[in-house]
Amino acid sequence: MVHAIAPSGQLIARALGERFPTEGTIVSDASGRHRGRVTRVFGPVVRPYFAVRLRRTPSPADGVALVGHPLLVEQGRQNAAG
Repeated sequence: MVHAIAPSGQLIARALGERFPTEGTIVSDASGRHRGRVTRVFGPVVRPYFAVRLRRTPSPADGVALVGHPLLVEQGRQNAAG
């Protein structure tokens, strides 16, 4: 679930459980639209936060609209470079 938009334009989201995406994982929104890639995982081990670099920096209105909505991990689609 998206908690905030960082000043850099990245989304800050929190895992809903102990499973979380690894760096380089592609994420999409609830409608299936590709949003970006996980760039960093941080915080508590039980329910970590992760930063997502978006394909495009959202407008302020689009950014606010994303807060509170879930992000979905696209299984099997990771950055080959890690």
